Amino acid sequence: MSRRSVATLNLVLALAAGTLLNLLAQQHPFRADLTADKRFTLDTATTHLLHSLPEAVTVTAYFTGDLPPELAAVRQDFKDLLAEYASRSGGNLVFEFLDPGPSAPMQELAISEGVRPLLAQTRKQDRSENIQVLMGAVVRMGGRKAVIPALQAGPGMEWVLSSAIAQVTLVEKPLIGVMQGHEEPPLRALDELAIQLSAQYDVEATVIYDSFPINERFSSLLWIDPKDSITPWQLHRLDEYMAKGHGVVLAFSPVATQLATSAEALPRDVGLGPWLAAKGLRLDHSLVADAKCGEVGVMQSGTQRPISLPFPYYPLVDQFTDHPVAHGLDQVMFQCISPITIIGGDTALRQEPILLSSAKSAVQPAPFLIDLRHRWSDADFRSGPQVLGAAVERTDASGGRLVVFGNGNFCTGDQGGQQVALPKGNLDLMVNATDWVQRNTALLSIRGKQQDHRPIADQGEGVRNLLKWMNLLLPVVIVLLYGLGRRIWRQRQRARRKQPGHVR
Repeated sequence: MSRRSVATLNLVLALAAGTLLNLLAQQHPFRADLTADKRFTLDTATTHLLHSLPEAVTVTAYFTGDLPPELAAVRQDFKDLLAEYASRSGGNLVFEFLDPGPSAPMQELAISEGVRPLLAQTRKQDRSENIQVLMGAVVRMGGRKAVIPALQAGPGMEWVLSSAIAQVTLVEKPLIGVMQGHEEPPLRALDELAIQLSAQYDVEATVIYDSFPINERFSSLLWIDPKDSITPWQLHRLDEYMAKGHGVVLAFSPVATQLATSAEALPRDVGLGPWLAAKGLRLDHSLVADAKCGEVGVMQSGTQRPISLPFPYYPLVDQFTDHPVAHGLDQVMFQCISPITIIGGDTALRQEPILLSSAKSAVQPAPFLIDLRHRWSDADFRSGPQVLGAAVERTDASGGRLVVFGNGNFCTGDQGGQQVALPKGNLDLMVNATDWVQRNTALLSIRGKQQDHRPIADQGEGVRNLLKWMNLLLPVVIVLLYGLGRRIWRQRQRARRKQPGHVR
């Protein structure tokens, strides 16, 4: 057989193999998710949720038809995700897409259902225009519904959809109590947190009375930023409540600061010290300063605008343990937080850290004056990582669970005396803590796919120098090796041509 015939046969066989593989791929689709966090693969918690649906779920998606390209991609991603959910549910999930754009009644229906109109920018005839679009969905099961007001691009789409499905499968949501009566922030100051919790819980304010047990219709309690004295009897009632298997999340600031009006950092004692010590924890009357931190605006003489300066008393935390409360977190920002010391004691209790400051940290005992203009150096950060959040549970799992944070306002809108939008990581941390004390960790793994803050790990000066020289020299070495290899090949080719009988 001639060489041409062999080549033709090989080409035909390759085309036949490709056609066969294509047919097999259509019958048995296969995908490989190469992302580090498997963000394009449905989480095990989602598949379990879909397999355990008690009845059919209907998802109605309202998407304006004429969307800008970046928003049209969100629509396609959501459609693909719903198709995957429908496939995994075994027919228990169905969906439809409606375009409310050309129909005013349809727009009114979508808005009345809870879908929130958004403003988007588009270009028409070389002119930029703002248009109103709808990009939401309504999830129904029986007579219950959950609304996704607006969808955004990214892996968080799975969390939003799965939590909405979980919401409609609940016949009755557990009730979370938010403690009041000790100058805690009112419930309206926790709107952002309440919205996040509402996917799986109902939230209601409550108080502790000296003379009456805590109402057990509350499955868990959130105690956020108490500032007034707590009586021993109230703490006794809290112990009784936890002994029945209920959980408590405590966010408390043992150092009082109000940077909007004063530079003083003063110790605060509301009577929690002995109660926490019995749980094996101590909240120190000091503040953590961290080289990895947020910024504050400072006015300087001769300038009309504030300049941003690093402020170590606003730690940016991205060091988390493998505790479930820390699952899926990317970054949390605290404004003036105190360290937690794990002292142990009761062998029936297990204490675990949840999140830590960076290795370049310092601890400043209160009282002291905070100097915004202080010039920090590496010599100031010699205390090492500090525990900023800890979890406590009984080793026999018969009692309640406790989570403690050394800052009271990280999950409220009051940040340093000003009302601001909360970082997403702060809300996720508090929701995770609530889920853990509730023993409701089924969907925790999905939230981890929302990580946006993915800093490049610092490999050290030696690795940086190695990479720099490799970047400089490796292309030159490759070119030289290619030239040397080609020269050897040409020499061998010339030698073969000189052999007798080379030319036929």
